[in-house]
Amino acid sequence: MAMTDQIEVLKAQVNALAQVVLHLAAVAEVQGQFQPEQLRDLRWPGQPYEAEAVRTMGWLCDELTAAREVRQSSEQAS
Repeated sequence: MAMTDQIEVLKAQVNALAQVVLHLAAVAEVQGQFQPEQLRDLRWPGQPYEAEAVRTMGWLCDELTAAREVRQSSEQAS
C-alpha cells in the first residue's frame, strides 16, 4: 500500500474515532455527567501537550458546544 493510501486510511480512522468521541461525549453531557469544557485540559498525566492535540481538543469542545446550542434551541422551539 502506498504512503498516500496509508495516510488516507489513517485520516478515515481518525475521523471515525472523532465522530464516536463526539457522540459519546454528547450522550454523557445530556445525562449531566460532564461539561465539554472539561476536555480542554485533558491529558495523560506527566505528559506535555502536543500542539496538534491542543487544537484537536479545542475543535472537539467547540463541536460539542455547538451541538448543545442546537439541542437547546430545538428544545425551546418545541
